[in-house]
Amino acid sequence: MKQRTTTVRALIDPKKKENVSRILRRMGINHSEAINIFYSLIEEYQGFPFDLKLPDKKDGQDVNPEIISHLKQSMKKNYRLGELLAK
Repeated sequence: MKQRTTTVRALIDPKKKENVSRILRRMGINHSEAINIFYSLIEEYQGFPFDLKLPDKKDGQDVNPEIISHLKQSMKKNYRLGELLAK
């Protein structure tokens, strides 16, 4: 019996998608396979398979402000989602 699948949609910066597509091709996998791997890791770890935190400003590292803004927005959304799920 064939396993059922569902669709996951995401908005991605076109340049980032192009860059990642090249990397995935070199790895011999496509976007769907990469997403399935990522989801499997999230399932295994019961969360992200890596620490997700904002860089410490004391490090002196220059971080793209757009990335920081995106991370902050994502963390707020996920925190609110966690609060709703905990009820």
